[in-house]
Amino acid sequence: MLRATGAVGLVGTAGVASGNEGSGSDSEPYIVGTVDRGGRDEARRRADEVRHVLNFGGIGWAVAGEFSEEARENLQRRNDVRYVEEDGEMEAIGHSTDEDGGDPSEEQVLPWGIDRVDAEVAHHEGETGGGSSVAIIDTGIDPEHETLDVVDGKAFVSCIGLGCEEDWDDDQGHGTHCAGTANALDNDVGVVGVSTEADLYAVKVLDTLGSGSMSDVAAGIEWTADQGIDVGSLSLGGGDSETLEDACEYAQQEGTLLVAAAGNDGPDEDSVSYPAAYDECLAVSATTEDDDIASFSSRGEEVELAAPGADVLSSLPGDDYERWDGTSMACPHVSGAAAQLMEDGYTNEEAREQLNETAEDIGLAETEQGNGLLDVAAALGLESDDDNDDGDDDDDDDSDPVSDPDIDEFSVSTRTSGRWNRADVDWTVSDDDGALESVTSELLAADGTVLDEDSSSVDGSSASGEHELRSEEEPEEVRLTVVDEGGNETSETGAY
Repeated sequence: MLRATGAVGLVGTAGVASGNEGSGSDSEPYIVGTVDRGGRDEARRRADEVRHVLNFGGIGWAVAGEFSEEARENLQRRNDVRYVEEDGEMEAIGHSTDEDGGDPSEEQVLPWGIDRVDAEVAHHEGETGGGSSVAIIDTGIDPEHETLDVVDGKAFVSCIGLGCEEDWDDDQGHGTHCAGTANALDNDVGVVGVSTEADLYAVKVLDTLGSGSMSDVAAGIEWTADQGIDVGSLSLGGGDSETLEDACEYAQQEGTLLVAAAGNDGPDEDSVSYPAAYDECLAVSATTEDDDIASFSSRGEEVELAAPGADVLSSLPGDDYERWDGTSMACPHVSGAAAQLMEDGYTNEEAREQLNETAEDIGLAETEQGNGLLDVAAALGLESDDDNDDGDDDDDDDSDPVSDPDIDEFSVSTRTSGRWNRADVDWTVSDDDGALESVTSELLAADGTVLDEDSSSVDGSSASGEHELRSEEEPEEVRLTVVDEGGNETSETGAY
């Protein structure tokens, strides 16, 4: 549901206020959160420059701009000022895999993630998201892309370059990629999204480098809520901010469901970034085609759902397509599903609950998958494919594999990159019974603790591949384990 609003939004850099302290060389970007209009007006008066005045309803106000140290200290002492904080930076948290997606414009492609979450089952049953709305709060969206239909947008940072057809145009690519996953049209070209007919909005809060200020992101969330947009998709992350939390709380109160990428700081535990870590946001981790947690995906108790986030094919500006990695790519899968539920009359809280209750348990830790993998069909009450198998029925095979599988090749190359100790594992395995099932590489500490792991599903009589492992702690060795369908396993260990 959309609505008109007269709430205060972007003030702009032209709004300059002269405070008692005057303009000084120590003026820096800060945000002042206030209780009421009196505090708001005083913050505007003391600012050397005002960028945003944000109205969060009953929560309070926030003034973002340039403040001198003296102005910040004076404002901090006021009873009607809730906080004074730096206007920090947020970043897009997805990136290209450097693999060209080809040119699917000749014939529409069903990306593996859309298939895995059974979105195409929903499309077949007429569940397309039509009548709902999704805002991609990001780097903007290409307004002329062949597989995207952008209804409108709002820019809080400038689009740079000759190709900017709209203020909210995408000069980086990240937002257009997210938009394709959430809501690409089912129009026989390019890719297809989780929802296909929701009203799509571009909210540009990140610049051509994929970064933006906390206040720009907060302003984008405020604008999304004020328009009555059903779902706000946040494939971005950064540090904690009271202003950002205020904006998320405001959106929740106004009926907007915020879906946020958990972050790309894996494999560390307790690494979920903000705004995903706020209670008001549905945090999404990333999985691979093998239903493993993606090595880069953040983990933590804040994670509610997992969704496909590795090697995801989607749209890029200029009718282009590419495969990208990131929880940024997982997030819009859930955003599109949420739009379909809200089309069917669910509130933001009801849609969130339904997505969590119908998620598919794929056997990962709760800090990795939350309530499970997104299942669009199940959330909509439709019959779901439910798992990632090939549909074969092996119940008529009365014989289990009897011989142990073999490790034919196992080599490890190591390197150090910044704070990470990395290991690249190349392997070849075989099984005389022709019943291979999985291969797992583990990076081990001296006491045997598993610092990182990567697994691959395999089948047949032979398979080869590679795994990438990393850890901040000093590893001692690498262990490779191959398992067949009968549970027989073989392991080898090599020095790091």
